[in-house]
Amino acid sequence: MTYWSNVYKVNEKKESNSLQYFFLSTGNEDIIKAVAYDFIELLEDSPLFNFGFGDYNIQTDRIVDSSNSNNGDVYTVFHTVLSTVPMFFELYPNATMVVQGSDNRSEFVEICKVNCRKNCSIICKNLNRRIRTYRNFVEKNFDKLKENYTFFGGINTEDGIIIYDSYEFEIEYDYVFCKRNVSLQNET
Repeated sequence: MTYWSNVYKVNEKKESNSLQYFFLSTGNEDIIKAVAYDFIELLEDSPLFNFGFGDYNIQTDRIVDSSNSNNGDVYTVFHTVLSTVPMFFELYPNATMVVQGSDNRSEFVEICKVNCRKNCSIICKNLNRRIRTYRNFVEKNFDKLKENYTFFGGINTEDGIIIYDSYEFEIEYDYVFCKRNVSLQNET
């Protein structure tokens, strides 16, 4: 299922426990971007994959998920990233994908303060911004997305346990879990 026509061409790289998609962001400058789906563990007999995205560093062969390149093509990049989700589920139809923001880590606020342009006082306005972006997308497009996917929201407890349940709107989840619907899994 494709939702957008304005996406960059992606190249796929599949390894034993990961799947990566690379593309070139051609906004103000050329920046290689990467989307990664990395196997974490089995979750209720379903392989759980972490969804990651960021600038790709060729020298280190790593994705820098903390970068904010502001390259002038945010919507094309976002749509390209989201266009990889159906491709991922074509290869892993029984998988569960989990999304969290790199800006939800405990050390993020201290790092953000160094270069902050928002002059936050008590609460960092950038904290959890990325997961909010994905939650907002899910909620805005839920009626269309639920035809193909089932969503769950996850919240970190104080003792580090992740509790997840059926997705409900306007809850500030730390994680969004996504599964392809069973009827679609049986078609492959």
